[in-house]
Amino acid sequence: MASSILYLAPDRATLRARGAMHTAAVPGAPGWAGALAALQTLLETQRPAGQVAVLLSSHFAPLWLLPGAPTRLNYQETRGWVEAQAAERFGELAANWRLAFRPAPAGEPLLASAIDAAHWAELLHTLAEAGLRMAAVASWPALALARYGKHGTARLALVESGRLTLVSLLRGEPVALDSVRGEADALTGLLTRAALVDGLGDAPLHLVGTGVAGELASAWAGAQVLANAAETAVLSGRAEPDFLQTRPRPPLVAWLLLAVGLGLAALAGTRYTALAEQLDTLSVPETTVSAKPRGARVVASPEASARPWGDLLNRLESQRPKRIALLSLRGDALRGEARITAEARSPADMLAWFKALRADPDLHEVSLVRHELQVEDEQQPLRFELRLAWGER
Repeated sequence: MASSILYLAPDRATLRARGAMHTAAVPGAPGWAGALAALQTLLETQRPAGQVAVLLSSHFAPLWLLPGAPTRLNYQETRGWVEAQAAERFGELAANWRLAFRPAPAGEPLLASAIDAAHWAELLHTLAEAGLRMAAVASWPALALARYGKHGTARLALVESGRLTLVSLLRGEPVALDSVRGEADALTGLLTRAALVDGLGDAPLHLVGTGVAGELASAWAGAQVLANAAETAVLSGRAEPDFLQTRPRPPLVAWLLLAVGLGLAALAGTRYTALAEQLDTLSVPETTVSAKPRGARVVASPEASARPWGDLLNRLESQRPKRIALLSLRGDALRGEARITAEARSPADMLAWFKALRADPDLHEVSLVRHELQVEDEQQPLRFELRLAWGER
């Protein structure tokens, strides 16, 4: 459970820790850089410890309602569906986003959110440097919706400074969602558009604000204000989508099947070893096997001898910082391509090794494929995957 809650907005950072709330204004122009600077001020002056839940303004992590998949999908397939929907809606911009989603039954709309990948890496680095572990990272509208969106059929206006999100709810489930930049006058346009598409008729209007909704409440006499204070920005509770979401835990039957599979694999391995020993007595080829780095698992194609695997492994090990653990190396010897899976103690360690590999003249096309914080591990390492090419091109 998080001992502290952070809210990041373009104009401020707010921290709730040890029962008190602290706010730091953004120095200079509003934006992500200013929000990080304000966050750094809070971390240095208040020194929170333990786990922290992070809430991001919809400026930084907008909330969407995407069309649901027509058929039932598993976790990975749903992620692919969300990525495709984001790419279709936002084009090339979506390629630089970290996406999160709330799973839904087939045909039901999906709540999704996004944060710029560079912003995500900077947030990880800032909190890791302060010795904090993240318990959750979500868009503030997602948490406000989870907290106040169970009031039957209504239109719920989620109001932040300079940003409005309107969610149409049918028996507590979102059926339409729209958001715009603006203050009080923007709500009129949102309500007009919602009435054309959500089919809710004269559904009541509920307001939740972070202390900036006073004008809205007075402008709509029939609206019910559920919450409207600066403290609302640092709500506690669980929200989806969560940017720390991981693949759902498999049920018990899956673990039993895995155990059976491992047992069969062990039996097959024993028989293979016995057969290999018999073959060795018949023919012992003259070959040299390169030593693998401790802890690394190498999977190569049969043509591995066509490429200097030993040189590649030695090069990776010589450049690998102590705070990086090499987990596996998979390669295509014919193409001279490899995929590396590793874990880093912090985003800074990951980026430092990534830059070192890119600077190596014998390595080509080094790219960061993915990275994921291992929240279930007490140390919360950052697992990542790199792709590269080596040898003559």
